[in-house]
Amino acid sequence: MASRADVTVSIVNTDNRGLLLACLETLDPGEAEIVVLDNASEDGSAEAVRERFPDVRAIAQDFRTGFGANHNTIVRSTSGRYVYVLNEDTTSEPGAFDRMVSYLDAHPEVGALGPRIVYPDGRLQASAWRFPGPVANTIGALTLSKLGLVQSGGDRIKRVDWVMGAALLVRRAALERAGLFDEGFFLYSEETDLCFRIASAGYEIHYFPPVTVVHHVGQTSAKIPERRINEQWRSRHRYWAKHHSPAGARVAALAMGWQYVLRAGIAALVLRLPEGRRPIPVRPTDPAEFRLHARDAWRVTGPGLQELAEEWNGRMGAPR
Repeated sequence: MASRADVTVSIVNTDNRGLLLACLETLDPGEAEIVVLDNASEDGSAEAVRERFPDVRAIAQDFRTGFGANHNTIVRSTSGRYVYVLNEDTTSEPGAFDRMVSYLDAHPEVGALGPRIVYPDGRLQASAWRFPGPVANTIGALTLSKLGLVQSGGDRIKRVDWVMGAALLVRRAALERAGLFDEGFFLYSEETDLCFRIASAGYEIHYFPPVTVVHHVGQTSAKIPERRINEQWRSRHRYWAKHHSPAGARVAALAMGWQYVLRAGIAALVLRLPEGRRPIPVRPTDPAEFRLHARDAWRVTGPGLQELAEEWNGRMGAPR
């Protein structure tokens, strides 16, 4: 049976009190060390955790920073053999820790694994992919990401390239060899980069459908789509520049951007049809958002979520 010495659960929260408390309700502090870093929330999240879950360690941070930096703070202050990076907008099933720990104990070649992830209505969420790069993205451009890129799905445990950071169990020894999250990524692509480095260090990454996590999809960045899109592309460009040549990075970006050009055109055409005759669901905002993606594939010029956090820190006089 998994114990607190085996697993450190690392949760970062920003103004998602209700989702955070629902997440903690599904975790057993007797089976893992659970640590919540509250990223300067204004909704009483840290106080609520301390009141409702006295066995959960709550770190109340008075400034806002990025996903990787916050999880690194937890990793550096804990010692579990495995670190379970878990979003506050997830809920878990009983016995998950035991199944995942037992699998990693039996497979020392595996440095990280990701469970099956579903939406609240039970639909499968894509959560494992091939590493994005010039070849993979060109294939995606030719098939609108319908062929050979998504590796999640099915009931079989399998080796994949990288898994989503919403629920990512990492062997601490792999972190010690590959390094922690690259804090140059404020949000997005940091788990892709981490999995790439873990794989480069000689470990495998596995998709693990015997455990299912429900992803309720956080609401914070959904309210500010342009900043979210800018941050996504800033991180993508950083990832490609870090792991590919300048030419390869440019091909990867433009190939992915071309997908959004096509999607913007398709979405605009679909919206012209009567609602009952539309072959795919399309929101009125989709064409504009797809055009933002296409623009950012060339160059990101506007502010992202990092600037939003920096603006908050400046407005509140936060120390960072």
